[in-house]
Amino acid sequence: MMPMATDQTNATILVVDDDDGVRENLAELFELFGYSILTAGSAPEAIQKLTSQEVDLLLTDYWMPGPNGVELIEAARKVKPRLKAILMTAFGDSFMEIESVRRGAIGYVNKPFEADEITNLVGRILALKED
Repeated sequence: MMPMATDQTNATILVVDDDDGVRENLAELFELFGYSILTAGSAPEAIQKLTSQEVDLLLTDYWMPGPNGVELIEAARKVKPRLKAILMTAFGDSFMEIESVRRGAIGYVNKPFEADEITNLVGRILALKED
């Protein structure tokens, strides 16, 4: 599996998960593909990073203490209306997927996922042209 050479590889991804291991693994994975990575362990920490730094994609877990991932996406898009967001969850169903999209997510992935599944999804979403 070779990382694709694209013009999105200088994109910044904010990875939000209250599980340190998941955060670190995703950060390492995306760094291999040439992305810049920011991480946060909670929604409030993520919002603080979004307001102070340039972020191209928000990748967030659903279940976290405090605001959940869908609430974070909704709040993040108020701060940055054009922000692309992906929701990750281990407990997803079609209602959650629809709700996440309704509230601003552009992608959705069930945990556990394969490395190529998440990197391909991120690559496709970052490649989408803005209107």
